[in-house]
Amino acid sequence: MTDRVPAPGSPHSHVSVARLLDCAVEGSDGPIGKVDPVSEEVAPDHIVVDTGGTLLSKKVLLPLWVVSHVDEATRTVHVPHTKDHVRDAPRFDRDLRVTDPSYRARIDAHYATQPGG
Repeated sequence: MTDRVPAPGSPHSHVSVARLLDCAVEGSDGPIGKVDPVSEEVAPDHIVVDTGGTLLSKKVLLPLWVVSHVDEATRTVHVPHTKDHVRDAPRFDRDLRVTDPSYRARIDAHYATQPGG
C-alpha cells in the first residue's frame, strides 16, 4: 500500500500522506482541525482529521478526493466544505473501517453533497 496521493491540479505530481500529518485543515468558512497521525493507517485514499477542542473534539475520516489543494508553504490542507459539514461526518472508527464494508461508502456519501446545495 502506498502513502502517496495525487496533488490536485497536477495528475503527475504527488503529495505524501506522511507529509500531510499535523497540517492544518481549512474549510470554506475557516479552520476545521489538523491531520491526525492515524492517517497513515487509512492512506492512501483518506486522511483522519482531528477537529480539535476539548469538549467537542472528534476525529473524522476525510476522502482525499475532497481536498481542493494543499499549501505546503503554510502546511494547510484546503477543502471546499464548511467546518460544520466536516464536523458532522460520521466519527472515525478504527474498527468499522476494517470490519464494515459500507463504512467508507457512508463517509464518501457524506462528502458527495454540500448541505443546502
